[in-house]
Amino acid sequence: MTTTELKPDQPAAPARERSGRAENAPKHRGTAHGAPFNLRYLALWDRTAIAALMVAAAVLSLWNLDGAPSYQDDEGTYTSQAFAVHSGTLAPYTYWYDHPPLGWIQIAALNWLPNLLGLGDGTTIGATRYVISVYFVASAVLLYMVARRLAMRIPFAALTTVLFILSPLSLVLGRQIYLDNIGVPWLLLAFYLALSSRDALWHHVGAGLCFAIAVLSKETLSIFGPALLLALMYRPKWSNRSFSVVGFLTAGGLLLAFYPLSALLRNELLSGPDHVSLQDALAYQLLNRSGSGTIFEAGSSRAELLSGWLYFDKYLIAAGLAAAVVCVLRRQSRILFIAIASFATPVVLGQGYLPAMYIIGVIPFLALACGSAVDITWSGVERLARRTPGLTRPLRAAFVAVLSASLLLMSLPQWFEQDRTLLTAQTNSNWRSAMTWVQDNVSRSEVVLAPYSMWHDLNSSGWNNAWTMIATEKPDLDKQFDIERPGGWREIRWIIVGPSVTANIDSLGLTRVKTALQNSEEVQTFGEWSVHRVTNPPSN
Repeated sequence: MTTTELKPDQPAAPARERSGRAENAPKHRGTAHGAPFNLRYLALWDRTAIAALMVAAAVLSLWNLDGAPSYQDDEGTYTSQAFAVHSGTLAPYTYWYDHPPLGWIQIAALNWLPNLLGLGDGTTIGATRYVISVYFVASAVLLYMVARRLAMRIPFAALTTVLFILSPLSLVLGRQIYLDNIGVPWLLLAFYLALSSRDALWHHVGAGLCFAIAVLSKETLSIFGPALLLALMYRPKWSNRSFSVVGFLTAGGLLLAFYPLSALLRNELLSGPDHVSLQDALAYQLLNRSGSGTIFEAGSSRAELLSGWLYFDKYLIAAGLAAAVVCVLRRQSRILFIAIASFATPVVLGQGYLPAMYIIGVIPFLALACGSAVDITWSGVERLARRTPGLTRPLRAAFVAVLSASLLLMSLPQWFEQDRTLLTAQTNSNWRSAMTWVQDNVSRSEVVLAPYSMWHDLNSSGWNNAWTMIATEKPDLDKQFDIERPGGWREIRWIIVGPSVTANIDSLGLTRVKTALQNSEEVQTFGEWSVHRVTNPPSN
């Protein structure tokens, strides 16, 4: 009976007839111990692991996709913007450069397929989640590939991906329509190319392009730039490093430049009267937006957000942070320490606005840090075993026992319950009932305020007018409302109130919506959702 040792795979000897081609192939001069990971010459165990992990990621991301978690307003926003792309615009309302548009342009390229197949329980937001599942599966596969490029042994690379797939935090956020989920696979692909052991400049040019796509999908992913540059510095010769960095910066910089260039061509680069601008958007995002406080301030938005992240997966976050320190012990794993430190610095030291989905970008690196730390520890155990041959079996047994106990500690008390709830709960039933009631009982000629989470589904069900079926924030935040509805809030006949509407009224200063809601009566209730009819008659 044979056993499989936890050692990096050795490449299979090339066939005699391929020897000439192999001799002329680009040389691998990476810093990783063992054989460089190469998709063209995958070992059997690599192929098996990738196939199994791909299936597992697909099943977990698709299971009960329409049932949980609850649909969020941000999901509805990006869904409506993706469908607006089909009509030749970047948004159904005024596009004000709140985010680069490449994220929802990618969604628009794929969202026709779930609708064609009838997925999503008859809703466009539900169907669009199936697009996000494609990116979740891609992230899982690329995570394994990056782990192998970091010289992790196959079992530990697979373990890294399993942590990513099974983490409740990853599953909850990874199946929602967030731009971060669009950018993460491109970010991981950039790291995979940057860590290539081949002396091929196109890999590093490709890394720059992929990183630019990630940033243009969600700008907060730029925080991982220092770690990516460090990966490029792991070249055997300084001349290689120079070409790598120059190629990376040139290709990435040129692609990123298209964003301000598009604003310039629309005469919206700089601030000015009667038009939105990239300058105003950046000033709002970086300087004028209300901050989230500090994590040390009890009751601050930042502290509550951190508590929410820990609620979903305190084990992966704590283990990943601790493992990042261990990663410093191995040269090629130090990029993980830099990536996690770059993410954590604004969380711990910052006071500006912190979005809830910000953590999506670091989840793969937390899993990579855990896998790399386990791999480094196993290498230490093996070295110790070689010095004391009589303790080889006890040392290996102790390692496996500790690792197994740690995984059980992570999975049983929190992961099992959280994942089971996610895969079985029906948290969108009241949302669906409220939307159905409005579709059946409200005239298509009456003005309705609806949260973004159901706005596109309602508008496309017969209203087909963004200023008759109006997203809740637009009466106060879009100047076009004054032109389309000169009567102001008095022209509003119905208001749909969901879990986040009241909080948005306060945080965004929606005075018109607040006034309309104060002059309304509740007509129908579906759990946390309610439908209100405005009772104040229109002014003459």
